[in-house]
Amino acid sequence: RPSMAWWARLAELDEAALLGGLRERFLRQQVYTDVGDILIAMNPFQPLPLYGREVSERYQHHETGMLPPHIFAVASRAYHAMLGRRGGGPRSQCIVI
Repeated sequence: RPSMAWWARLAELDEAALLGGLRERFLRQQVYTDVGDILIAMNPFQPLPLYGREVSERYQHHETGMLPPHIFAVASRAYHAMLGRRGGGPRSQCIVI
């Protein structure tokens, strides 16, 4: 399992530190960032190989935190929770974009 989230390792957790961390991730073409249950998506202003069938299939049954943040991970978690596959019974889901 990857180490703790990048934002959890910040010496100071303030707006400037968060924006600086997001900027660094953006410059490394890491356009998705998880902050708890929230996915931050930044427009890369260029085509990136993030949405093909192979990428989609990797995120279908992954364990949370085992792959980099991605919109496919959000969709997979919501779908499996809706069907009740994440323990407990089926639950309604809502995704805000």
